[in-house]
Amino acid sequence: MEADFDESVLPLNETVALAPGILVERRCFLKTVALALGSIAVPGSLLARSPSGPGERLTFAEFLETTIPVARRLVADTSPTGQNVYLHMLAAYAVRLVDVPTPPMKDSGQGAGPGTFIGFNPGGDPFTVLHWKMEPGSRIRWHAHTYGNVVTLGLEGEVRVQNFEMLGERNFDAKGTFRVRRTQDQLLTPGEVNLVNLDRDYIHGSIAGPRGGRGLDITTRIREKQPTPYLDLAKAPAGESGNEFEASWTT
Repeated sequence: MEADFDESVLPLNETVALAPGILVERRCFLKTVALALGSIAVPGSLLARSPSGPGERLTFAEFLETTIPVARRLVADTSPTGQNVYLHMLAAYAVRLVDVPTPPMKDSGQGAGPGTFIGFNPGGDPFTVLHWKMEPGSRIRWHAHTYGNVVTLGLEGEVRVQNFEMLGERNFDAKGTFRVRRTQDQLLTPGEVNLVNLDRDYIHGSIAGPRGGRGLDITTRIREKQPTPYLDLAKAPAGESGNEFEASWTT
C-alpha cells in the first residue's frame, strides 16, 4: 500500500504509525539519506522504518509491505545518487528475506548454453521481482542494463558475479571494439547482494559454482525500454590494471 498524506500535519520529531509496519517522522531539516537494516531517512523530511529490530527476518509479504511505500517515494530520483539510495534501501530489506516462494520457471534466454532459469514473484511496485536459478557451472552472458536498475540477492548456492562499465562515453550502439573496466568481482552467496545502477556497474554476468545457485533480481524500470546489448569480452585483460578488457557488442 502507498501512504498518501500531507506530511505537514505531522508533529515535528515525533514518530507516527502510517500503516502496519511503516512509521514516519517529520523532520525540520533536510538530510542525506542514511541507510541501515530496518531504517532509511528519506530526503525532504520523512523517516520510514520497520518496527522490528535489526537482523529480524522478513517474509516475502512483509518485504513487499515494508518496501513498496518507500520505493514509490524514492524511485523518482533517477540520478546516480538517487538510484544508489533506492537500491540500497531495497537491499537493506532484501537481505532479511526468508521463505521466498519459488515460482514456475522457464529458460532465462540469457544463458551461454543450458541451465539458467527465470520465474516471477508477483506483488512488487514499482519494482519487479524475478526469481532465477542456475545449474552448476552454467553461465549468464555479460549484458548491459539500459532501462532497469537491479538488486541481485543470493538465496542458495553460490554464483560469481562480475560488473563492468564502458570506458569513456557510454554508447550501447558502438560499432567495433571498445574498452570496458571491471568494477565488481563478487561471490554471491545467500544473503549477499550485487547492485546494478544504470550509471555505474551497468554491465553484468554470472557463473554458477559447483552447487549451482538461486536468487532474486529486484528490477526497476526507470528509462525507456530498449533491446538488451550483450558483451563479447576478450579473455585476456588489456593494460596493467588487470581490470580493463577489449570488448564489442553482440546479439
